[in-house]
Amino acid sequence: MKQFLLQMSGVPGAGKSTIAHHVGSRYGAIVVDLDVIRSAVLDGGVTVEGSGPAAYSAVYALTRSLLDQGTSVVIDSPCGYDQILTTGLEIAGERGIAYKYVESWTDDLTLIDNRLRTRAPMRSQRRAVGLHAADLGDADTDGEQLFRTWIQRTKRPAEGYLQVDATKPLNLILDEVNTYLEHGPAARLGCQVAR
Repeated sequence: MKQFLLQMSGVPGAGKSTIAHHVGSRYGAIVVDLDVIRSAVLDGGVTVEGSGPAAYSAVYALTRSLLDQGTSVVIDSPCGYDQILTTGLEIAGERGIAYKYVESWTDDLTLIDNRLRTRAPMRSQRRAVGLHAADLGDADTDGEQLFRTWIQRTKRPAEGYLQVDATKPLNLILDEVNTYLEHGPAARLGCQVAR
């Protein structure tokens, strides 16, 4: 398979990392995980407020370096701001490689909450819909509204992306992702792809 840059998208708990790790394993791509880098930046003494910009800078620098070494890369992060989307598109365009985008989507906050509560969170990750990341304290009374805002705010390319239903069985989701990566949006079978 030709070199590609895959940008993951979706709210915390939607299944981005599960898909990203599958793609990395199946296609020999390197997964660049925002939460791993952001947690390390926090461990290094950067403030919570500064950790997001610092982590994204590191994600993009590492992505460029890995692509320049000839590997495919999966960026595992939410895509809630225009700059995240445009930077991914620019990096792929600068290198003349395929740009792919997969959004794991659900508005089922009960499912998301259960997933967040059953994973071992990194320092930068929320512990539940109503629980901040560890550095931000405990209860978040606005958590549900925040997630609904994040769901609405997701940025997507104008065309050629894959949106999978995160409530489906994992094997069906991964089949949709494989079909999209190997054959493109035109070959999709039962996948939701924006054109």
